Amino acid sequence: MSTRRTADPAEAAGIEMQAEVLRRLQFPGVVPLEGFHREGNTVTIRLGDDLPPLGERAPASAAECASLGAALGRTLGEIHRAGFVHRDLRPEVIFVDADGRPLLSGFDHATEATSKARQEDLRALLTLLDEVLDLLPPTDVIDERRSRRRLARALRPRRHDDTFDLASVLAELAADFDAQAPGVPADSTQEASAGAPTDELRLRVSARSAGSRPSIRSALVLLLIGVGILYAVSVRRESRPVLAPDGPIVEFDGQRYQVGRPGDIAVVGDWAAAGGHCAGPSTVVLLRPGTGDLFVFSGWADAGEVLATRQGTYQGAVGLEVESGDCDGLLIVDDEGRSTPVVIG
Repeated sequence: MSTRRTADPAEAAGIEMQAEVLRRLQFPGVVPLEGFHREGNTVTIRLGDDLPPLGERAPASAAECASLGAALGRTLGEIHRAGFVHRDLRPEVIFVDADGRPLLSGFDHATEATSKARQEDLRALLTLLDEVLDLLPPTDVIDERRSRRRLARALRPRRHDDTFDLASVLAELAADFDAQAPGVPADSTQEASAGAPTDELRLRVSARSAGSRPSIRSALVLLLIGVGILYAVSVRRESRPVLAPDGPIVEFDGQRYQVGRPGDIAVVGDWAAAGGHCAGPSTVVLLRPGTGDLFVFSGWADAGEVLATRQGTYQGAVGLEVESGDCDGLLIVDDEGRSTPVVIG
């Protein structure tokens, strides 16, 4: 834990702004706010950033660099979705745990999000990752050198609409690079068989107490199960599962859950089923805007695994809304801003 105290008016204003922003951004990937106090003109802030900065624990391979970028892209996307921009991305404000998972700090200059400011955050992240890539240790391994060239192409600014889009691309690249690494066994899931894939996803979710310290955890593996065939759940299907660095965060009954993959949108509700009655305990509904697929979870991850069934595919869907009441109603928002009710079940 670090403590920062100052009576300088300009610095104090920045710290106070940081504390206010962090109160609204306490989710995995963002530094925990452990305390804030003002006494007269002196302010004190305590942050849970007792980890080495990026400069002291930098990635050593293309896969690690891509994973770092995917996690940071997802965190920035959640910050933007919450209505803020960071505006000060640099190695000194990124802390990294022993597994290479980043924790973002340095919110002194954070402001309310605008379209232009979100793009500036995206460009700053691409620049930072490009610099990290350039500092990777030299290698003579052909596959690693190819991976680095692929990653460099992926970090070109014009390739990405937003940080969620970047995170999705980098997560898939990281999985590709890991599969090419020496010692990784060949995929054993490519046995061909007849029949189309089923509509189920097997999800392994890591649940955390709402009061515990946030950390970025690999939230879940999404597998689209076919008859003898596994597909990655992504815009591009692949022959093996992709591990998402993190996903949307939902809360239920004192627990916080990470679900889905970068770019997904998730909401919780006690959904109104056909006939007008409530479907039962509150559950998660997840939209994958890239494909328009809508998934309904069967329950919560207290036991480690749940199933999500594909409810349908909605072309042009970009968001979800919840109409609260005795039973909650689900609305799908399309790219023209229209909301369409959907019956769950």
